[in-house]
Amino acid sequence: MFSVGWVVRGAKTGQDAINIAVSEVGKRVGSTGNQVRTVDISVQRIGCNSCGIGSDALLLVSETALVGLFLEIEVDAEDSETAEKIARREVGPHLHNTPLTSVDIAPAD
Repeated sequence: MFSVGWVVRGAKTGQDAINIAVSEVGKRVGSTGNQVRTVDISVQRIGCNSCGIGSDALLLVSETALVGLFLEIEVDAEDSETAEKIARREVGPHLHNTPLTSVDIAPAD
């Protein structure tokens, strides 16, 4: 799983920004190579330490938003190190100038 920060311009509301971010990233990673089985996109959640309530990872200022997304990428690989390399190689070029931060690597069920 990778963490990605996605910038959205022209969003009127937080929900608009989330919808646009998921749509844009989905279009880009939908055309990955044949070693990627699936890519699931979800919005990151941020929890409040004092009250325990969570919210979406989103900052919206003057119709420009930064949305935190998780990309769960399923690939065919023999070990976790190879899986991460394949995922970066297949998805990275479709998200030009966007850092992919590895969060978790787990075998598929």
